[in-house]
Amino acid sequence: MSVAALLVLGFGFFGVAVTAQPVAAAVAAAPSLLPMAHPSFGVISVPTSPSAPHGGHGGGGGSTCTTTLPSANGVAYTASEMRSAYSYSSASGAGETIAILDAYGSPSLSSDVACFDQVMGLPAPSLTVVTPFGSVHGKNSGWGLETSLDVEWAHAMAPAASLLLIVTPSSSLTYLINDAVPYAVSHGAKIISMSWGSAESSLGCSTEISESSYFTNASAAGVIPVAASGDSGANDGTHAPTVDYPSADPSVVGAGGTTLTTTSSYAWSGEVVWNDASGATGGGVSSCFAEPSYQSSQGIKVTTGSGASAPTGRAVPDVSYDASPYTGVWVYDTSGYTGWEQVGGTSAAAPQWSAIFADALSAGDANLNGGSVHGLLYGLLGTSSVHDITSGNNNVYYASVGYDACTGIGSPVESSVVAAL
Repeated sequence: MSVAALLVLGFGFFGVAVTAQPVAAAVAAAPSLLPMAHPSFGVISVPTSPSAPHGGHGGGGGSTCTTTLPSANGVAYTASEMRSAYSYSSASGAGETIAILDAYGSPSLSSDVACFDQVMGLPAPSLTVVTPFGSVHGKNSGWGLETSLDVEWAHAMAPAASLLLIVTPSSSLTYLINDAVPYAVSHGAKIISMSWGSAESSLGCSTEISESSYFTNASAAGVIPVAASGDSGANDGTHAPTVDYPSADPSVVGAGGTTLTTTSSYAWSGEVVWNDASGATGGGVSSCFAEPSYQSSQGIKVTTGSGASAPTGRAVPDVSYDASPYTGVWVYDTSGYTGWEQVGGTSAAAPQWSAIFADALSAGDANLNGGSVHGLLYGLLGTSSVHDITSGNNNVYYASVGYDACTGIGSPVESSVVAAL
């Protein structure tokens, strides 16, 4: 493969709800299935040349490893380059478990991760893949690539952490939240990584408030849920400003997106709000959840074209990370693709922030848990532990000094974040 498809991953759209068979007691406890999540990568893929291969082998599961990276469209970072850009410490996530929640999974995950690790110079991961709610309902190449992204980049940034991949039969939120979140908590995960979501205005407040109990319970158990803030700007794929759920849940750490610039030696040089031809970071103010105390106590404001004002509800996101596909990351996937792909989206932000929390816990940050994480993060606002993003917008909200509803408190100086939490 001489060229790579430039992809953005993340979920901001739901299709029509479908009926699925209750294959586990946990599913039977829910009277009906919630809507289905769908990946948006195919909508905004940008090939590196008109003849770039797209779609892959179809069957997946290839055992050969392509060890030469293709030419990037813009910039695509390796694991070591990303670690340099965000000043990662030696903390490795050892002793911690990150649960990654994805639908459908990937039939070629084992060989794909092995190839990724070989090229990136990483040790083999401690990876457990489970399908506790029954067999998957068919193959989905989009979710296959999402699964590869989540596992490979959580591993890259927390190489000694244990990874628990929970594969659900379909992308129904009944599986992804009602079933998978409690399963992760009961099986020892301290962090939950979720690279999917739905527009709040489409899902509705009554549903969100009901689903919120699963994250409240996880947080009370000490678990830190992390979710992507969406890839379709402030409107999240709708016709009016809205936020993405579950990143908007007050118990969840919402991860937004930036466009990263580095020096020739891959040191951090600058960041702006991610907003380009491929998409834009989600972010805004929830209409379903009140402003939480960890935000109101800091007196945060959100900025629009009309100026800055205190948010009327829970503001999203909390933090940010490189997400533009034009400054993307390399992902290896043969479940429906041909190997190396250049990928972006807030789907890349969520697993890497999850890894940072695992790093911090492994470094002995005893005060860090699901109940304290937001207060600790907002305590970093305006400090040298984060890069304050002050330029750009997501079509409604603008970056500003301090908190903003595009990039939250900013992107990490990982070594400082680990030391400060």
